[in-house]
Amino acid sequence: MTESNSVSSPSGTAAEDPSEGKDLSADGDPNFPMSSLAELLDNDDGSQPPQDSARPGQQNDNKQNSRIRFPGAFKKGVPNPMDLLESTMSEYPVAPGPKKAPMDSLFDYGTCREHVFSPYRKAETEMSCDEGSPEPPVLKVFNRWLLFEAVSRADRGALDGLLQYLQSHEKRLIDEEFKEPSTGKTCLPKALLNLHNGHNDTIPVLLDIAEQTGNLREFINTPFRDVYYRGQTALHIAIERRCKQYVELLVEKGADVHAQARGRFFQPREEGGYFYFGELPLSLAACTNQPDMVHYLTENSHKTADLRRQDLRGNTVLHALVHIADNTRDNTHFVTKMYDLLLIKCVKLYPDCNLENVLNNDGMSPLMMAAKLGKIGVFQHIIRREIKDEEARHLSRKFKDWAYGPVYSNLYDLSSLDTCGEEVSVLEILVYNSKIENRHEMLAVEPINELLRAKWQKFAAVTFYISVFSYLVTMIIFTLVAYYRPSVGTPPYAYNTTEDKVRLAGEIITVASGVFFFVTNYVQNHFFLPYLSSLAYVSVMVFALALGWMNTLYFTRGLKLTGTYSIMIQKILIKDLFRFLLVYVLFMIGYASALVSLLTICPDKKTCNDSCPKYPECRDANTFSEFLLDLFKLTIGIGELDDMLKGAQDPVVFLILLVTYIILTFVLLLNMLIALMGETVGQVSKESKQIWKLQWATTILDIERSFPVCLRKSFRVGEMVTVGKGLDGTPDKRWCFRVDEVKWSHWNQNLGIINEDPGQKDHYEQTQGGRGLRRDRWSTVVPRVVELNRGSRDHTVEMEPLTGRHRHKSES
Repeated sequence: MTESNSVSSPSGTAAEDPSEGKDLSADGDPNFPMSSLAELLDNDDGSQPPQDSARPGQQNDNKQNSRIRFPGAFKKGVPNPMDLLESTMSEYPVAPGPKKAPMDSLFDYGTCREHVFSPYRKAETEMSCDEGSPEPPVLKVFNRWLLFEAVSRADRGALDGLLQYLQSHEKRLIDEEFKEPSTGKTCLPKALLNLHNGHNDTIPVLLDIAEQTGNLREFINTPFRDVYYRGQTALHIAIERRCKQYVELLVEKGADVHAQARGRFFQPREEGGYFYFGELPLSLAACTNQPDMVHYLTENSHKTADLRRQDLRGNTVLHALVHIADNTRDNTHFVTKMYDLLLIKCVKLYPDCNLENVLNNDGMSPLMMAAKLGKIGVFQHIIRREIKDEEARHLSRKFKDWAYGPVYSNLYDLSSLDTCGEEVSVLEILVYNSKIENRHEMLAVEPINELLRAKWQKFAAVTFYISVFSYLVTMIIFTLVAYYRPSVGTPPYAYNTTEDKVRLAGEIITVASGVFFFVTNYVQNHFFLPYLSSLAYVSVMVFALALGWMNTLYFTRGLKLTGTYSIMIQKILIKDLFRFLLVYVLFMIGYASALVSLLTICPDKKTCNDSCPKYPECRDANTFSEFLLDLFKLTIGIGELDDMLKGAQDPVVFLILLVTYIILTFVLLLNMLIALMGETVGQVSKESKQIWKLQWATTILDIERSFPVCLRKSFRVGEMVTVGKGLDGTPDKRWCFRVDEVKWSHWNQNLGIINEDPGQKDHYEQTQGGRGLRRDRWSTVVPRVVELNRGSRDHTVEMEPLTGRHRHKSES
């Protein structure tokens, strides 16, 4: 019986990973490589290997050299460590293991499995031992491969002797030899990534060992260092694995609750990442819908997470929640619930901070970010948020002024929604941000819809009609000036007769209008100055005349009847006609080049004097451009084939090319264009109302932005209302917009109502200056409400408030 079979192999001893060259000895001793073990352990059954005739003492020399290279490893009474390694390798052969995604190692370290005959070998070993002799101490050797394999299998016993090994060799678990070379991952994240039913018994052992070796805090907070997972710590992994017991253990032991995971994996998808959660552990808990984890991180007695902390982009946890929203029902439900939880918790922990007002590096609040990214579910929740809790009531953006039966008069906070030019407003983001695909749906959300309607009625409608009238008058004058311009002589013309003076007045009006419309493009005016004394101005004038009348389509936005038609024209020109022209031009140039090559070359003018033939009988330098025009005529059906065939060298080939050109362009391309235009018209017709409303909103904001800031404030819609008391006890006054709603599914329970008496009394009579508004009768309101309430969402019905005069009339 060999010595290797006389001692049972320790669970913590195994061959070193051949892919790594880490030193297993302490104090700078030589390495313990596998190459040395391979020479000594070449015969597992104890048989003698064949001896080399040239080197008869090679085996003895190897053993002697091993004793020299590994001093202290071959003491009397101590088992040979190479025999222990041989026994371990026999009992635990390495088998390839699956890779752990996404945060586990990029390398395949394999997993240890017991040999099928290991029970028999173990029994044989136990029988060979002397029962009366005490078990000698065993020297265990640990490396990264052994540690990672032990924690992956959650084998707590495999870590026996690790503390003694580290203390005797003055090593720590955060040393480079115990880290994954590519990522810098230690055995603690490895253990957290390999949980078994939510537990891994090696985690407390590792923390206890790190604490006894004096590097607990560094061990817990060691981040990943690769580009993909840079900055991620064990706390991030524990939160992502939803293991609250390990999160509590890590925080209790000193985990950094503000560690930032900034790797490529944690970037937004549009930037090549996979899951952006705001880098911070608290943001990760919030974005993965773990309210209990959020409560613990913000309220524990060891180290609390600051809700006001921002990541490298300046985003808070609220920004991160908005970013992960995807407008689905389940996602919107948990995101909005978590959003309110964090918002209320922040105001209770930090009374002077409103987390919703914190801006990121792009100057965006969570509300602005929701509008910019098209997160309609979160956006609707924020602007319609109503909080009943008295401590956090000032966080509401919707207040019930009064209620009577199913009728509610709600006040919506317009802060950030309508800023009157002082800063970027949410309304401007919705209207002018062309990247939002569902912005027409977001404009239909209350109070945005009623806010636009109020702006239109207050100032936009009158301004729009004045603009239309003035533009039409300008274009008519411009047309008359161009039509009655002098046809003899060169400018400048004399103004002698009465007609000349009338023309001069029209020119002055036209120039003034042009300066008004193109004041920002003053540089272009200098371009036309050199041509004022020549006839070149005529070309510019006629193009301006044509484009000016075409620009009249812009004013069709204000009318629903013509607004949809102009949108159809725009989409057909930009989308369908552009694609058609791209293909058609290629076809026409290709066929023109081939057909012109078949024409005979015109003789030199010097040889034929005045009787030289011209196109179409032959080709010269100008033939290509003329032939393109003829091909275009063929496409629309007004060309003549006989004239084009006169100068062909091979009429048959020439005719075949012409016929194929007609089939491809007149028959195929033109019909495809018609089909595409019909499809576009159908799509626009389905969403005509929403698309027109977007154009209508753009017109309203264009008019408002044309006013100076002081004038915008005078035209601002809404009213200043005291909605409650602030934290300091002062009245909480806000600029709000009133929307009257009818909800048959919600009845008044006097919760959160500002005024106990329904109706706005004399408020509108004072603020509106006696201006009468439209009043709906119950006979018309009720059928509309019943029809609208068939859907699943709440719908707003426009109603006129009950004034004092109407109340007295009803009482009488």
